[in-house]
Amino acid sequence: MTTLLSGGPVTPEQQLENARTHRPGPVLAVLAVLALYAYLFTHVADVFDLPRPQALAENLGLHMDHVFDDDHNVDSEIRIPKTRIFNNDDERLILFAVAAAAFLCAYFLPLRRKRQALVFWFLIGLLVLYGPRATAGLVFAHWLVYLTLHPPSGRRALAYGSMPGLLAYLAFAPSSPTLVGALPGMAAWGVVAALAFRFGLRPLLEREAIAVPLRTVAVQSAIILVFAGALFEGLAGDAWALPIGILLFFWHWERLIMYHVDYKDGLVPKDVAPLAYLSVFLHPGALPNWTWGVTIGQGYAYTNNNFLSEEKNKLIMDGLRLWGIALIYLVFGDWIRYAVAGVLDDLGFSVYAGRTRRMVCDFVGGGDVDTPSVLLTTFLDLFRWLLLWGGVVHFKVGLWRICGYRIDPYFNKPWMATNLVSFWPRFTFHYREFLVRAFYYPVFFRFFKRHTRTRIVFATMASVGAANLIWGHMTEEMYYHGMRFEHFGDMFQTWPYFFLLGAGISLTELYLLQKKSRRKPWTLDARIILDVVAAYCTLQFFALLHIFMKDCRGGTQGDAWRLFLKAFGIEL
Repeated sequence: MTTLLSGGPVTPEQQLENARTHRPGPVLAVLAVLALYAYLFTHVADVFDLPRPQALAENLGLHMDHVFDDDHNVDSEIRIPKTRIFNNDDERLILFAVAAAAFLCAYFLPLRRKRQALVFWFLIGLLVLYGPRATAGLVFAHWLVYLTLHPPSGRRALAYGSMPGLLAYLAFAPSSPTLVGALPGMAAWGVVAALAFRFGLRPLLEREAIAVPLRTVAVQSAIILVFAGALFEGLAGDAWALPIGILLFFWHWERLIMYHVDYKDGLVPKDVAPLAYLSVFLHPGALPNWTWGVTIGQGYAYTNNNFLSEEKNKLIMDGLRLWGIALIYLVFGDWIRYAVAGVLDDLGFSVYAGRTRRMVCDFVGGGDVDTPSVLLTTFLDLFRWLLLWGGVVHFKVGLWRICGYRIDPYFNKPWMATNLVSFWPRFTFHYREFLVRAFYYPVFFRFFKRHTRTRIVFATMASVGAANLIWGHMTEEMYYHGMRFEHFGDMFQTWPYFFLLGAGISLTELYLLQKKSRRKPWTLDARIILDVVAAYCTLQFFALLHIFMKDCRGGTQGDAWRLFLKAFGIEL
């Protein structure tokens, strides 16, 4: 379990000791690296009359195709989607400024204020990027969940209960031209919300038979809305459009489930303060690419146990190391991919610039795609995705670390995995932990208790297959492309990806269960060539599965199967 892998709770005394020492070196290093990111990925060079990154590279004799965008900065995958600012360079500059301010507060403020400051700077960034309505909408939704899981009593019931009303007014009511004009409406909504909570919801939450399903509905609201929205659009023909603040909240659904798992396991204090709850979700590390790596940070126990659990300057240096690796991936990833694709094209192999979707569409359109093209294209596309993915999630985890959290890397050299079982946590550690804790363990400890192999396969298919499809990709697909019934159906058409992945991991687990070898992979001996072959087969299998995820107009599932089998030399 994640809480066991990360050690036990850290005491306030340990946190104070780990936060005691201030050093100028790490502080200056963080600010310098953020300045470098700003120089490479924003227009900050123009402000200081510096050469833009592309001009600097060319002056140094580096001609790096596919690295720079039209404004001659590095074309970065670090993004903040759906903001009201229509220039991603400006979005990134705001992100880096927020990261710098949050870091300085987390470094120098007293211990009791550090995590509060991180919530504050997250909200400031959200306010600038999305405006007051979206910010109020996100906090409103989280506050409702907080009241459902941690209902206050006494005077706090009225005070805390009024907050959803105040926030809902700011998020959804018609805007007033002045703050004074908005005060009566805010006060009225606040009073109504306080009374509704104190004399309506609060008594219901005291009855366990009602409280348990209410809490489940609150935590599972994202997936419930997906099914309801798809069904509504299918029957009425009108798709729901979510306010951006509520959409931001729903992208926290997996971490809400993890929080609920901790809650049911007794790892969350019943009287946890609102800011302590919000600090689990509202962290500057959740701003960039908030649709990527959404399980980073996991639930309450993980974040609480890992805050200042090591000396803060060591955490900062670890975070800077991750930022350095991320920079290499972000700057050189596409350059390497296109260079490799160019070499393969020169050798006579058609690799579609390393894009599986292009190959699938060519095949659907009647193109002649041979076995080497299938293998090379899918493998090169996986290489492309690994570098982009690794760059973004390393940056996000690095930001958590410089702010004082010992967060495990999301991505850890997946090309070193010699089987699917070791590949999965290397590729997507935090998401794998989500699937394990929320789905694998409940199934494993409940069913087929007398049949070890059967329960392993059943629990793996339930988590990697069904839960991965429905709670992972289904929800993302509907929020990405709209809550339409056709998107709901299209996502189920990708079932071979999840079935084959689950089956592959299950068979690997069964093999490892009976394997007795004590040799560690990548030991420098005569068998290391087997490690190379095993690593290639693992990556190639995972790469080929993405054929089923790349839809193309006019294509069918039969086309996907034929292309998949062609990789093994089977013609249908």
